[in-house]
Amino acid sequence: MKVLLTMIGSLCGLLLSAQSYIKPHNLPVTDNRTTNIIFPSLINTVDRGSERIVVQKSTGNVLRVKADSVFADTTTLTVITADGKLYSFLVSYIQSPPFLNLDLAMAEIISVDTALLGLSQKALALKNNLHGIGYSAGMVKLSLLGMYTTGSIIVCKIRVENASAYQFDGSRLRVYITGARSSKRRSLQESIVEPLFIYPKAFSVKVKQSLLMALLLPKAALAESQALRIDLLEKDGERQLSLNITNKRVLKAKLIL
Repeated sequence: MKVLLTMIGSLCGLLLSAQSYIKPHNLPVTDNRTTNIIFPSLINTVDRGSERIVVQKSTGNVLRVKADSVFADTTTLTVITADGKLYSFLVSYIQSPPFLNLDLAMAEIISVDTALLGLSQKALALKNNLHGIGYSAGMVKLSLLGMYTTGSIIVCKIRVENASAYQFDGSRLRVYITGARSSKRRSLQESIVEPLFIYPKAFSVKVKQSLLMALLLPKAALAESQALRIDLLEKDGERQLSLNITNKRVLKAKLIL
């Protein structure tokens, strides 16, 4: 009997030691930028631990995640792929995540898309090809200095000028496709455009200084009555800057290679 109990105990120990525990990935997200997770197989199911995170399948194996709003604690995200594997994430909110792309197929974090960074820097170095497009609020002016395209990416060269006696701290930059009002629809129809890249990521402009920014967007097929609108909101402030870019202006973007 003693030998039998010893054998059973040893067998249980072997079974316990053979169990595999899935260690969750830490996933920092924010509410003004999207984090992309690339899985090695097609996504079957997605389970959110909280409605404070928003998820969307971009393609069969890419999941886009962002925060719906600021939250203090940690929530979970579980994904099961077509090959039967389970992926677990501990999701936390952070204003500026250290990475926006996580490639699980390559088991690596892509911290900065060097191609988009290079394109941003190239656009900022180009001679301005637009004039007279701007909006001012509270002695802060947002201007569109140039519009360029690679054929698949729209690059907007933007300047923020602060002529006031107070530092301007931008909290977020949002882009919309807007449609004209009609007699049947009184409300303005608009849809959000997710920027591909923003450089630099910080929107603070000191007193009597200016900031040049590059905003990279996916190419947009606009109808004649539609336009792009860029909103720059002040953190804990009332100054909201807005640029409206007509479809005609978008079509005349300068080609850069």
